[in-house]
Amino acid sequence: MIGVTVLGSTGSIGVNTLDVIERHSDRYQVVALSANRNVGRMLEQCLKFSPKYAVMADEQAAEDLANKLREKGSDCEVQWGVDGLIHIAALAEVEAVMAAIV
Repeated sequence: MIGVTVLGSTGSIGVNTLDVIERHSDRYQVVALSANRNVGRMLEQCLKFSPKYAVMADEQAAEDLANKLREKGSDCEVQWGVDGLIHIAALAEVEAVMAAIV
């Protein structure tokens, strides 16, 4: 399995990347996702793809996402900001990073 991080997963490029990953789930595994502020779509993606990590651009969005994931029983670790992006892009289990952010 190829571990993948998708930076900007809630935008059009990120959504299309996840569509390809889903169609080839025998070859790819989502390890981490990031988004700017779209907590609703990120929640859906986290529940669908079960990443180990999710990163939001701002702290309040990250707190909102973490609370909603806990309510759903997810153990996804939520981080925020640039440090979070650097962390998920450099994970040892990640072999491919799709950078769909500015």
